[in-house]
Amino acid sequence: MSERPSAPEGGRNTRHPTGIRVVIAILALLALALGPVGYLMGLDAQAHAGSAAEWFTLAFGAAVGLPFLAAAVATVAGDRRAALWSLALLAWPVVFVVIVHLLGMAG
Repeated sequence: MSERPSAPEGGRNTRHPTGIRVVIAILALLALALGPVGYLMGLDAQAHAGSAAEWFTLAFGAAVGLPFLAAAVATVAGDRRAALWSLALLAWPVVFVVIVHLLGMAG
């Protein structure tokens, strides 16, 4: 049982919907920006054997992990629409990898 007080008249708990949406927007922007940057840095890394793997790991963590984190935050806050939009961001890694390779930016 939750210790959080229930919403008045038994409705949704909307005490801080703007704050939740701001946090989710920040996480989404980070996922949209850091995923491609990390992927491009991984493609360009040639300094030593581990650097490309490190950049690809960071890119994957940003592009996939941050949308899952945003969806979890939205779900706990009770914002289903924001959670679904956060999960829709999981298509972004496929999009940017295809764009990078079609435009010839890969090596």
